[in-house]
Amino acid sequence: MALREDQILRYSRQILLRDVGGRGQEALLAGGARVDGLGASGLTATAYLAGGGTPVTGVGSLTMGPWSPGFLASAHDVGQPVAEVLARVVPEVNPDAVGTPGGGLLAELPAAWSGEAPWVALGGDGARGAVVFRGADGCVWCFGETVRHLGTPPDGAMGVALGALGALVFQRLRLGLGPSLGGRWLSAPGAMTELELRRCSRCAAAEAKP
Repeated sequence: MALREDQILRYSRQILLRDVGGRGQEALLAGGARVDGLGASGLTATAYLAGGGTPVTGVGSLTMGPWSPGFLASAHDVGQPVAEVLARVVPEVNPDAVGTPGGGLLAELPAAWSGEAPWVALGGDGARGAVVFRGADGCVWCFGETVRHLGTPPDGAMGVALGALGALVFQRLRLGLGPSLGGRWLSAPGAMTELELRRCSRCAAAEAKP
């Protein structure tokens, strides 16, 4: 798809980035993200993905809770299905981001994982936030083993920062950048360190071979 003039203006800052460019922006617009999350991290990630031109749809049967108002959601949305709220507010953020079912998945833990990659999990361990990601070539079982040992993502400012990081990771995977499997810890005040993956039995055996 060729970018329209209004899209070139809208995404000019991203297009100027060496890793994105015009072709990359076209790829973001052509892709999609299913988002399963109603906390600070999930809603922040949704806003950033939509703003960057990734079509977004809400999935799951959860409803907005009293902690949800903030980014994208308001007090009037409490008790409403997340998918319905996102379908209403995402076009207000960016009309290009109106999604159709399909695409990769970005979800707050705990979550069920299915469908095409990229997969980006937002979680934590009580003190830190965590982003675990998988591209098309990443091992499903190593991803699952890693996220299984993580808890829910943090709320508040840390959750907002985690959501922004998760959206960036999702975009990089969509553009084919970086490793196809990995993770990062996010600690206050914004320090980021590598999260060691838990290997499935098959990958552990393969790595153990001389």
